[in-house]
Amino acid sequence: MTLTDDKLIELDIESLYVHIPFCDSICFFCDFVKVKKTSDSEVEDYLKKLENEISLNENYLSKIKTIYIGGGTPSCLNIECTIKMLEILKPFTTKVEEYTIEINPEKVNEEKLKIYLKYGINRLSIGIQTFNNSLLKKIGRIHDNTQAIKVIKMARVLGFKNISIDLIYNLYDQTHEDILTDISFIKDLQPDHISWYSLILKENSIWGKLKNNLPENDEYFDEVINRELAHLRYQRYEVSNYGLNKSVSKHNLSYWTNKQFIGVGVGAAGFLKTNKGPILTKNSGNVLSWNQSTEILSQEDYYLQIIMMGLRLVDGINFENVADGKAAFEFFKTDLEKHLDNGLLELTKTGLKCTKRGYEIMDAILVDLIK
Repeated sequence: MTLTDDKLIELDIESLYVHIPFCDSICFFCDFVKVKKTSDSEVEDYLKKLENEISLNENYLSKIKTIYIGGGTPSCLNIECTIKMLEILKPFTTKVEEYTIEINPEKVNEEKLKIYLKYGINRLSIGIQTFNNSLLKKIGRIHDNTQAIKVIKMARVLGFKNISIDLIYNLYDQTHEDILTDISFIKDLQPDHISWYSLILKENSIWGKLKNNLPENDEYFDEVINRELAHLRYQRYEVSNYGLNKSVSKHNLSYWTNKQFIGVGVGAAGFLKTNKGPILTKNSGNVLSWNQSTEILSQEDYYLQIIMMGLRLVDGINFENVADGKAAFEFFKTDLEKHLDNGLLELTKTGLKCTKRGYEIMDAILVDLIK
């Protein structure tokens, strides 16, 4: 991003997303921008370009409260490249409250975890997907459940107090018993946070190109997961996210509550409010070179984004805390009143939210807003 200060009407940018696209293997379901790592020198060249992009943004990063390093597989970087990456980000970490890195179980050891801690990373997002070893092989993962367990326990011993795990349900050949097995591992390991997503066939993923349809267990597995996690005292606060003892992803909340954020690296996106209107930024290209494009959102698209993202939260859209949340409601009021009447939405003392029934069929609400 190369915007000048006079084009930004608000400088309260609190979140930075850093994309590391390299992987040792490509998962069959993945649609994120990623490449198979070929050499450490390739990573080093990428980090130099990343450092340059961050330097262009440094005037906007003084108030950063969350940093999220995603991918790809950031943990596949060797020790030297890991340190280089974290040194690039170090000047912007003084006010950071939540500093997350995505890791895969097979690419992390004690030395790397200690480096993360040294540089202030206080939250791990571990890509486990399932604890079933047979299913792991089918989706193209190269770790097994013993590695996943080892990493979680090692991170605890070293002092990480905020550990999140990523899981997927509605996988091919996944059974009810498989879900309960994953639940049993959660009960034993007690991660602080869980992101448990339903499998989506993205067109750019390997499966998206080869398979035509998904298993039909989505709604059933969703019910089982919500019931069992509630028994373990996990609180669902977003469609696919659950926290133990009120643990949440502060970084992702910036997306869901209409906050500004900057994305750096190939494939990264951002959202900013300028004197020309709210804009989305997108970095397109490859690991050798990428360019940023910007899209000025129309008023309707901007308000639609607020509604679509805000209703993902169990507590919905707080008109006092979500910028333009009330304006977005007023803009779509006629369409939304239909669902206030049929019991899918409700107005609260603070704003707008889905009812329990509406939360399970949110698409029925959103489809009426998309013209």
